[in-house]
Amino acid sequence: MPPKIHVIAVAFEKFGQLKVFVQSWINQTKDNWILTVIHDGPNEEFNLIMKKYKDECPTRIEYMTTEKRFNDYGHSLRDQALKNIKGEYVLLTNADNYFIPKTIEFSNEVFNEHHPDVVIFDMVHSHVMPGSRNLLAYSYFETKLERHSIDISAAIVKASLAEKVGFRDKTHDGDASYFEDLMKIKYPNGLTFAKIMRVLFVHN
Repeated sequence: MPPKIHVIAVAFEKFGQLKVFVQSWINQTKDNWILTVIHDGPNEEFNLIMKKYKDECPTRIEYMTTEKRFNDYGHSLRDQALKNIKGEYVLLTNADNYFIPKTIEFSNEVFNEHHPDVVIFDMVHSHVMPGSRNLLAYSYFETKLERHSIDISAAIVKASLAEKVGFRDKTHDGDASYFEDLMKIKYPNGLTFAKIMRVLFVHN
């Protein structure tokens, strides 16, 4: 039985991209996922859009808005959500990205074989010179578990670990701090990692 993966996405407007993002999860070839989308501040249009998806997938999609806008890259929303993870693993992301239809299927293959603490995968990056690499926007980006080499959306983390570290760094570099905090956790045999050698999402 593959583990349930809780996808926690933060949003602020960009409603066209939001629709593409949510549909990319509905399109998954395997269904061991649940999705929570949190909007940074009150927004009625967001509620109207998400209600349709909630009606389509009532057991796997939920949404909410915060009472105020934090405007800190969604990090405060992530920190709150990590206190209420509803699966064995968690994937943090932004609701303007796009995930390929076999993201969960390919992840299941790794979980079934290795049972790792953290799974990472490659991506297409929208930035020019991401991580100071000499790359054009929307180029292939090879990920590694180190600063400047991974995006928050390119990793699926065991829920108990993510809940333990939280999301303390609310600055621009909060993603990197999250991964570094994870790597500081010491189990008797250390954390276990696996990488899927495929591009599973497009960063926007």
